[in-house]
Amino acid sequence: MKNKIEYILLSVLLGLSILLGLSFWLNNFFAFNLFCQAHWEELSKLQASHMPIANGFYISIWVAISLFIFGLYIIYMPRNKKTNEKTQPVVQAAPSAPVAETKVQEPVSSPEETPVIMTRPPRLNLPKNMAQIIAQRQSQNANQQTTAQQKSNNEKPTDTYNSALAEIFSDNGYVVKSGAKISGFSPNLFAIGPNEIVWIGAVDTAPSKLNQAVDKLNDIFHTTLEDIPIHVKAFILDTLNQYQPDENTLVFKSLEELKTFVSENPSDTISDEEIESFGSYSEYIDTIIQYLKNL
Repeated sequence: MKNKIEYILLSVLLGLSILLGLSFWLNNFFAFNLFCQAHWEELSKLQASHMPIANGFYISIWVAISLFIFGLYIIYMPRNKKTNEKTQPVVQAAPSAPVAETKVQEPVSSPEETPVIMTRPPRLNLPKNMAQIIAQRQSQNANQQTTAQQKSNNEKPTDTYNSALAEIFSDNGYVVKSGAKISGFSPNLFAIGPNEIVWIGAVDTAPSKLNQAVDKLNDIFHTTLEDIPIHVKAFILDTLNQYQPDENTLVFKSLEELKTFVSENPSDTISDEEIESFGSYSEYIDTIIQYLKNL
């Protein structure tokens, strides 16, 4: 839609420029005012009475019309995108030189060498309850392994939800972006959709912390792209059942509840005319993600 408006404005600007140029030309060389009705009436009378009219008058009008048609062709001429990617020469690795095998020379025993005397190591003084000590240590190691296993079973890191959240949004037409980090806060989901939609989600995170990240995003969007509003939507997956939704943040108690909501509010379908605009929007979001990483 944005490209169509630009084409229309360029066409109007071209038409006005040619019209003003033609008016200036005819007024100076033929004393004819394009915007005067009396001059047009006089021209029609001359044509009706077969009075001779300078050929340059008609040629000037024909040239102006031709320039206008040619300009419209330049504006609406389809263009193919060309990626200016410089192909880097493939550097072939130099063949490694064969490693010379070093032959280990076996020592030649000399008949004059003195024989090596093998000495017996001293006897170890082990405690009498050695078997009991070994059993106690084995029991301690088993207890430590059991405790570690129980902790790992009880722990439920939020990172395990990343793939599930990405699958829910991608199945409903959204494009999931990875590696987003906003002022030290890493959301569990960062996805975009048509009509400048951005979804940001977190698991078991306080709404105030998520709202700070949303405010930071809105400030950057307004600073870098103030002409086009970007709509940021935030949600929290509250597995611990300790947060309440507010006017800026949605709260879901389970993945199934979130999946139902997203399936009822899927991404809009991208038409063929909007593919180019959505691609530019996706590249802009990638640039913003990289910029946030460098802050």
